[in-house]
Amino acid sequence: MSQYNPQQLQQKFERWSELYQEQLQAQQRFQEAEALYAELQAYYQSPQWMADHEADLQLQYSGDVHSIFSEDALWNMISDRNELAIQWMRLGLDALDNK
Repeated sequence: MSQYNPQQLQQKFERWSELYQEQLQAQQRFQEAEALYAELQAYYQSPQWMADHEADLQLQYSGDVHSIFSEDALWNMISDRNELAIQWMRLGLDALDNK
């Protein structure tokens, strides 16, 4: 008696293939986010950020996120990014440990 159902496994393989493609896209988006993060970090660490912040420059932005002059938003960006990077590492290590 067979313990595996080939039809169900075929469907699972097809779903895995779809998810794999989404994972590849997520990696590309992660790399894009890292490039943006690096540019923002360079600005935040430059003397210009403090000068712009103190000048109380008015920016147009969507309102979906805070202004780049919000120190809370800056702190959240750094901590959120670091936490996400740690989660990605743990997911990858868990995947390798389950081989």
